[in-house]
Amino acid sequence: MATSSPNGPEIANLTPIERMKHILQLLESQEAVSVQELAERFAVSVVTVRNDLSELARQGLVARVRGGARTLQRGQSELAFDIRLRLQSAEKRAIARAAAAMVEDGDAIALDCSTSAYYLAVELRSRNELVVVTNGLLIAEALADAPGISVMLIGGMLRSASMSTVGDLAAETLRNTHINKGFLGVRGASVERGLMDLNPDEVRLKRELAAACEQVIGIFDHSKWARSALLSFTPPERVTAIVTDSDAPADLVEAWRARGVDVVIADAERSAPPGPDRPRGLRGPTPQDRLVDQSSVNGDRL
Repeated sequence: MATSSPNGPEIANLTPIERMKHILQLLESQEAVSVQELAERFAVSVVTVRNDLSELARQGLVARVRGGARTLQRGQSELAFDIRLRLQSAEKRAIARAAAAMVEDGDAIALDCSTSAYYLAVELRSRNELVVVTNGLLIAEALADAPGISVMLIGGMLRSASMSTVGDLAAETLRNTHINKGFLGVRGASVERGLMDLNPDEVRLKRELAAACEQVIGIFDHSKWARSALLSFTPPERVTAIVTDSDAPADLVEAWRARGVDVVIADAERSAPPGPDRPRGLRGPTPQDRLVDQSSVNGDRL
């Protein structure tokens, strides 16, 4: 049940794991959260919130600070790929299936290093004569043994937080590349500012990736619609389509459609049965995995 509070919509009657999932989602778009803010949002006591934050800190997912918690990374908030892969996973799978229907055999497409792009890569594994250009190591790894797909992994400096390559070498490669369709994830979207992300290095790379594409297609779930991020990487006039889930806010969907953008709504309830969330080979078990495994025993899943 959701009502309103001074610190955003109030969400009551959540399990501990559900509350911790919401806390991690909040930390995708802000550097820190306060105990008081979370107590009001979840309609629970400050003692309960402190216990949730302590558990997240014990698992190495957040850093406890006086009066709340913050992300482990310096600067802008950025959760590890492993955690983000599990957030809104049913919606991301549905989005991936709908986006895959927009890809034809013989296309040259771009996938960024987002978790939405990872799920799309998994959906495309059976395609033929497909060229995939990506700066995401885990996206390339997911397609490495797909016989009908050629993967062009863009070189550059490694960013371990997103398991991606960035920098001048990657950008220079893209300036000489022609791509039919680019499928790009976001940290925020705005009719005024376009598609946005947080990290300046990633944003520079995404600008080059989008510039190399005939069509730019945003792939993101409903939680990104009301967010604003630090930097825009694609202006709204360059966005061809958006693929999102059925919980996307109707007014914002219509605002994009009024600009001539094709907004495709994917129904998560009709998506394929869940597959493994963990990337297959480049990472071993993490503290995040242990929290997920522990929650699964109790019938919950982060």
